[in-house]
Amino acid sequence: MREKKGKSISERLDAILSDPLFSVLEKNEPKFRHRITPLTGDCALPGLGLSPEERQLLINEVGIVFHGAATVRFDEQLKVAFNINIRGTREVLDLAREMKNLKGFIHVSTAYANCHKNEIEERLYESPIDVKKLEDMINTLDEDILTSIQPKLLGKWPNTYAFTKAVAEHVVHDYGRGIPRIIFRPAIVVGTDREPVIGWTDNVYGPTGLVVGAGCGLLHSVFADTNMTANIVPVDYLVNALIAAAAAVVHDQPRNGREEVKIYNYVSCKDNPLSWAEFKRLIEIHGKDVPPVKAVWCYFLTIHKNWATHFICTMLFHYLPALIMDSITWITRSDNPNMYQIYKKVDKYGEVLAFFSTRDWQFTNQNVRALLERVPPKDREEFTFDISQLDWDKFFYNYIRGLRVYLLKDGWETLPRAQIKWRRFVIAHQIIKYVGLLILVRLAWMIASPLFSS
Repeated sequence: MREKKGKSISERLDAILSDPLFSVLEKNEPKFRHRITPLTGDCALPGLGLSPEERQLLINEVGIVFHGAATVRFDEQLKVAFNINIRGTREVLDLAREMKNLKGFIHVSTAYANCHKNEIEERLYESPIDVKKLEDMINTLDEDILTSIQPKLLGKWPNTYAFTKAVAEHVVHDYGRGIPRIIFRPAIVVGTDREPVIGWTDNVYGPTGLVVGAGCGLLHSVFADTNMTANIVPVDYLVNALIAAAAAVVHDQPRNGREEVKIYNYVSCKDNPLSWAEFKRLIEIHGKDVPPVKAVWCYFLTIHKNWATHFICTMLFHYLPALIMDSITWITRSDNPNMYQIYKKVDKYGEVLAFFSTRDWQFTNQNVRALLERVPPKDREEFTFDISQLDWDKFFYNYIRGLRVYLLKDGWETLPRAQIKWRRFVIAHQIIKYVGLLILVRLAWMIASPLFSS
């Protein structure tokens, strides 16, 4: 861990472990915190920023490495993404190679590391660029030049995240020789399905931001194709799959040697597909009953696969209301947030997601299926990760409620007040809609009537 926002690693760890996510563990193991040792480190620094003593502790004590540290910002600067996602991976491999009791190295990549392909198998694809060549450019070129050549460097990859994760897979494969290792590619990760806490999440990455924005009455237009697949997986399913994969790499090590790098595509689109149309329907039916008290308007979400239609709706439903609200704020000298700037960020977020919400990919997942078969029947309930058995309706019921409680920090005691507020928003929305329709009809009549009279 690294210090952040003036908080030491101990303070950050205490804050993390105080999250409701760990409430079940704390109930069963009240002193579990004493079994966790935080170390100061940073994946972007040489040697991971570890002190010699901390490094030696890891070398002596660790047997299995789960490497999931990464910057997941799609618009991250290439140099930053390289240092964390590529160089950081190499540094972790260096550390793992020194570990005296190493049994397995599990590298968490992404299902979209090779998103330039329409069909993605559980195998290694060509690297976007030679690692050494990229590193030389990162080290020698200044930031302005890197920024100017970035589109050409990325090529078919849509952002620095997918690009650097694709390169990192080759670092694991090539640089990690001699280490028992696997590459695990999860799809878009969302909140928990059932454990340790039902419906838990702590961030607005990916589709979660869409759900929160729509639920709070901020987001009204999304550029997506409703026929495409929302390739999401619950985080508890993913963690269980990673544990099973770690057990497999440890078990296979003596028999298969250390040079095979098995790759797992952990996706939902193969065995339990969910369209964006169904995604929208589920968040709507399960969200209207539990609106957040922080909502600024009622739920009103439209999805468009035509960019022009989306642009018009964005102007009407986002920027026009934002300008009106900001004007009122300026006139009254109140302390409300700048809605225009908020919607600029919302639009930027939507542009990032558009690449993934307007396309479909065909994945193979034979290795994941084989992994599932290897889990003993007595362990399958406790370590479930069979995505084909996931009930999406039940998941979204809990997911929406979890967002309200765990992410928005909106307790159930506020629900009656939120529902009253919500109903008022709905009435106001209907009034504005019909008044606007009448105005349009009136304008159309004013324009057309001279033509008929002549």
